[in-house]
Amino acid sequence: AGQNFEEKRDFFRMRVNGPVKIQRQTSTDIFHAEGLDLSASGLSFISEIPVTAGEILEISIQSHNPELADFVAQAEVVRVEASEHHAEQSIVSVKFTTIY
Repeated sequence: AGQNFEEKRDFFRMRVNGPVKIQRQTSTDIFHAEGLDLSASGLSFISEIPVTAGEILEISIQSHNPELADFVAQAEVVRVEASEHHAEQSIVSVKFTTIY
């Protein structure tokens, strides 16, 4: 009971702080967002493009290491919150459904 919330997480979280390429399942259009946190089960990012809970997205994060492939996954939007700092941005949380 003395553990804080961060210690209770099932997966390690890592700061991303970089570009994330996103494509909606229902469109060929691609948009970019700013990654925040990445874990084994999901990702959070800041987006100026509106998305809705339940929407399916393809997420791609470019590897900066030539020996590692880009990270590509299909994900479901589980939460969209208004940004406290910029009215035109949202903080989006997704859970991975398939990692390629």
